[in-house]
Amino acid sequence: MGQVFSVDTSLVLLLSLGALGLTVLLSWESSGKVPTVGVGSGLLAVNRASHESVTKINDWILEGYQKYKAGVFKVRDFRNWNYIVSSSTHVDELRKAPDDVLSFLESVNETLEAQYTMGKHFIVEGLLITKLVKSRLTRSLAGLFPAVTDEIDAAFTDEITSKLDGNAWTGMTIVPQLMRVVCRTSNRIFVGLPKCRDKDFVFLNVQYTIDLFNSAQTIRRWPWFLKPLVGRYLTPLPHTLELARKSMTVEFERRKRETEEHGKGEDWDGKPNDFLQWVLDAGEAKDLETESLIRSILRLNFAAIHTTALSFTFALYHVAAQPDKYQEVIRKEAHEVLSKYGWTKTAMENMHKTDSLLRESQRYHGLGTLSMTRKTMQDFTFSDGTQLRKGNLLSVAARPIHLDDSNYPAAMTFDGFRFFNQRATASGDGDVTMENQLVNVGPGFLSFGIGKHACPGRFWAANEMKAMMAYMVTHYDFKMENDGVLPAELKVGAAVIPDPTARLVFRKRQAPVY
Repeated sequence: MGQVFSVDTSLVLLLSLGALGLTVLLSWESSGKVPTVGVGSGLLAVNRASHESVTKINDWILEGYQKYKAGVFKVRDFRNWNYIVSSSTHVDELRKAPDDVLSFLESVNETLEAQYTMGKHFIVEGLLITKLVKSRLTRSLAGLFPAVTDEIDAAFTDEITSKLDGNAWTGMTIVPQLMRVVCRTSNRIFVGLPKCRDKDFVFLNVQYTIDLFNSAQTIRRWPWFLKPLVGRYLTPLPHTLELARKSMTVEFERRKRETEEHGKGEDWDGKPNDFLQWVLDAGEAKDLETESLIRSILRLNFAAIHTTALSFTFALYHVAAQPDKYQEVIRKEAHEVLSKYGWTKTAMENMHKTDSLLRESQRYHGLGTLSMTRKTMQDFTFSDGTQLRKGNLLSVAARPIHLDDSNYPAAMTFDGFRFFNQRATASGDGDVTMENQLVNVGPGFLSFGIGKHACPGRFWAANEMKAMMAYMVTHYDFKMENDGVLPAELKVGAAVIPDPTARLVFRKRQAPVY
């Protein structure tokens, strides 16, 4: 590694320290009069807070929310100020601001160092993906469901059922298995059979997200003029991308030739109905370059695998920690709707208690303390007069809002049927209302964001998670290996994740045929 740079190491260190010092000074200058939380006094206070933010930023955001709920405050992450809002007025003004004023994509570009981790054309290349997720994927869910449930069955058989011994209880960690189940199920829709079951392909896509996050954190620690070199030589992503090319190029070029032979946008017998084909039909020439197709599939998996698998894990831990309260109720609901509708999207729409459990898990845990992060592309002034300068990050304190008793009674208590019971109270018969469905968003439920940049894949993820839960409760008995104990969540920076070391025990059930 010492041969990577031709520049003398001492000069690199000197330049890095100088850039850090300049960043600190500029941070003080740009922080304005917005109250600060988590930063002490003294010249090195900002630098100290940057390092402490890895373990303390969640506490700072909660403290700021309690002190400045009606206003704006700021906290320091490893390298940036992040301005935080929570009032409905501020959230609505953030939502309504145009992209050339408050940019979602530029915030992603900055926090993930996207030009170094996802390619310099990250924003442009992402437009077609987002368009197809919003249109084709969401509209096609009902027709795709037989393939979805077939892959869920095959994946769980490989990951759990094959490891069980008769009626004996068998212990295992579950997060790696769920990652692979979600990867296979998602890629059944993204690239189809047989690629979605290719073990190297599955490993690569699960690993890609981990490598991307780790690479972004590494790159963020360096001054801007060294970031291209750091991204190229000091992160695992170049190697991961090379593996992706080896895994996908032959199949993707075969699919391109097949489409060209039959005609772009034309139908033919046996034509695949998956995301890759939608891109081949709808994309422009630049979208159809093999390298661009590979990046598109990697980005889809980046968005789909870990968010869905970790969200599902949180809910599953509650079902496993309190099987008498949740597991039998969810199993009964699954049996009733599957007996009536089979493994269909309609069945998932009628799993009201399961939907409530998943929504409550999103409210209670989420996957992060913040939501709706934007970058100020120009100076921005809220209606209360608070001014933010160009170039800053702005977010909503989602987790404190979700855990506020004024928004949710007994907010610090997990109640898996909270939203089902609210429906029953509102309608008198428990009928579903959009207000309380998992996919519904609003200023009081921010896990998916709100407005035009709300997560476009949430409809797919909701159906996928409900199908997975229905499969698990109808095919297995399960509980926490540490009986009745809910694993503690882990916090790293502003992220919140389930404990990946927690163990469950499983045994087979005789599943009915629906």
